[in-house]
Amino acid sequence: MSHYQYWFAGLLLLLSSNIRAQVEADQISLDQLMQFMAKHKEIHATFVENKYIKGVDVPLESSGELMFMAPSTMIRNTLLPKPEMLKLTGNTVTVERMGRKHNLQIDDYPEISLHFEGVRALLAGDVERLTHLYHVELTGTPVDWKLVLSPLRQGTALKSLNLLGSHDSVKAVEVHLEDGDYSIMQVSRKDVAE
Repeated sequence: MSHYQYWFAGLLLLLSSNIRAQVEADQISLDQLMQFMAKHKEIHATFVENKYIKGVDVPLESSGELMFMAPSTMIRNTLLPKPEMLKLTGNTVTVERMGRKHNLQIDDYPEISLHFEGVRALLAGDVERLTHLYHVELTGTPVDWKLVLSPLRQGTALKSLNLLGSHDSVKAVEVHLEDGDYSIMQVSRKDVAE
């Protein structure tokens, strides 16, 4: 091997080491993601959700608005196909449809609780609550991350809750059930410039 070939091989080795180090540095950590999320006191977004249910030929689509107010209030205001408002504050869920209001305690509905608590813990930047409820797997970079939440509690209908995002914005929420049914919600923040 000539002097130039050694030099070139050394340069390639150095470059590949720098690229590997940069890629590892770009990996997002759970603490970093939670810091991104915790800085917002209020989030406004729109959503389009498609539910895929066995035995139904076409996905069931709904759309509307979402709001989160730290530390614990979430509102899902479905506009189409039928108006329905669901508000979670603390442990109380208020469902409003067709002019009627119903108040429920979320602890009485563990399947609903598990779904909403995961999203709420993420939006609040509450890593302790998140890891208390789920096995957490985070991959990607700050610009393009995926958070897979698998319930720690056995025997739930929820298989996994997958959240995809960029920096402090959730772009999509996928809910996968043990029976194979699933939903995909696309989310667009209204309070940030795209």
